[in-house]
Amino acid sequence: MRAILEPPPAPPGTAPAAAVPLDRPRLAGAFELACLVRATALTRPSATRTIRSPWFGPDPGVVEFNVEAAARRTAQLLRYLDVPAYQEASVAGLRRRYELYRIIVPEAHRTAYSTLVGVAWQQGRASVLSTVALGTTAPANTWRLRMAGAAWRGVLLTAGRHMRKHILGVRVTDQDLATVLVRGAQLLDAHASLVRRGGSFLISVPNGPAAGRLLRGAQLCDAAVPESTAGGRQP
Repeated sequence: MRAILEPPPAPPGTAPAAAVPLDRPRLAGAFELACLVRATALTRPSATRTIRSPWFGPDPGVVEFNVEAAARRTAQLLRYLDVPAYQEASVAGLRRRYELYRIIVPEAHRTAYSTLVGVAWQQGRASVLSTVALGTTAPANTWRLRMAGAAWRGVLLTAGRHMRKHILGVRVTDQDLATVLVRGAQLLDAHASLVRRGGSFLISVPNGPAAGRLLRGAQLCDAAVPESTAGGRQP
């Protein structure tokens, strides 16, 4: 089953180039997308499946999920960022059947898409990891908190929540992404611990008020990514 998310792609060579650097509203959505796809590419297949990503493999415009919410959010972000894409859904498995959701960026737009995601990752990462002191009411601090929330939202959707009696956690295999999540949690007033187990990293925060603050912070990026219509973004 195929669902068209955007009109058919323009002829090769007509895709618009990604803005460098990205403005703040656009960066909020693009950084979440970068974290979401990066976590997808690096998470274990049993959690969220992926075929390829902007960082791995010869085909940088195809990502596959078995989590519908992650696929839906990816599609929403791509629409907001004016990146044409379409979605395919299928059923896989033998004894245990499950649905797969594949997001595909057309060939003509993959270079612009990869550039957008790469620039967003670098800008968002620098914002979250910055040690520059900012006032709590400063616009730059507000956007740094938004970057932190975007990172956690993307990873929570993609890698899944590891809920235990005393912790809320996510598991990734990329140390750089894990560092962003730890710092992001700190910015959102939630102390996070980092434990390496085998080839992955478990980032966790205590259940209770700390986890609640982190989850509320992860919702901040919703307002930055409105649904767009076929003719463009909503005002």
